[in-house]
Amino acid sequence: MLALSTLKPKVYLIEFKETASALMTSKFLSSFLVAIVFMSAISCKKDVALDSINPYDGWTTKTRGEVQPNLKIDPNSIEGLHKNIFKPTCANSGCHDGNFEPDFRSIESSYNTLINRAATNTDPLNPSFVLRVIPGDDANSMLLHRILTYIQGSQGQMPLTTDPGSDWPDKKLQYIQNITNWIKDGAKDQFGKLAVDHDFRPQLGGLIVFADGSSTPLPHANNTPVEIPAGTNTIKIMVAYGDDKTPVKLFGTTTLNHSLTPYDYPGIEQSMNTESSAYNAKGILGFVDYWHSITLSVSSLGAAPNDVIWLRTQTTDNINPAVYIPETTTSFNTKKYFALRIR
Repeated sequence: MLALSTLKPKVYLIEFKETASALMTSKFLSSFLVAIVFMSAISCKKDVALDSINPYDGWTTKTRGEVQPNLKIDPNSIEGLHKNIFKPTCANSGCHDGNFEPDFRSIESSYNTLINRAATNTDPLNPSFVLRVIPGDDANSMLLHRILTYIQGSQGQMPLTTDPGSDWPDKKLQYIQNITNWIKDGAKDQFGKLAVDHDFRPQLGGLIVFADGSSTPLPHANNTPVEIPAGTNTIKIMVAYGDDKTPVKLFGTTTLNHSLTPYDYPGIEQSMNTESSAYNAKGILGFVDYWHSITLSVSSLGAAPNDVIWLRTQTTDNINPAVYIPETTTSFNTKKYFALRIR
């Protein structure tokens, strides 16, 4: 049997070879990695010739057509009427700026709220004026009639006011002629197309409220809720609508809903009654006929003193699909008008 001492040199030799092999392998791998990095650096280096080329060298501006800062717009077109009249003179704050129709904020809204739309105000002395603009018929278009004539019981002759700097006083006759020419030519839209006869959806005309069987409605100013006096037990709500073709008394199912917020109406739609005869009273833009009503107890509204009850109706002219009034997109001022405040 060999002594242990005779085996040690061989063991050391084996360990040395294994260690040397490991070191060589490690060194080889290290060198290999360095070579890869070096080659990558060389391959990623930009070509000097290509790097010196700037694709924008020699670039110059090119005319894409003559700039026309004073592009002329036909003053007898809907674009010209909006630019010269409707926008600067009629769409001023508190007037036709989206709070009520006609809506003169844009060319599109101007056109869509004028053509064959039922006039909000009527003239008792001239019952033929029922539509705002009748294409081809300037003599019976309410738009011109409101500008040329003072209607008794209305707010006044249009425009009611003009902002400082408006050239309406100086160019009034010219502008009236432009409107006349546009209507006579068929009241074309911004694309030069003639108006298409169609039926418009019902519009809100007004809201009145009677307290505890009174025959006189509570005071109601524009853009404010109806104030319901403290101690009131029941209220009768009456709503007025407008439509360009269908008589309001012939409307289909009409309902009312109420909520403590103007954005969500979780309650049940309650059917409104159609009166046997209309109640004529002040609406949003003058006196209108109220055909639809509903009587509710104040306690059923679920409101505390000083709460605002937001109202919403749904109706149809039996031609268009049923529509909510006020709609989601209706101006907040109109929503405030179509509301109650419990005192």
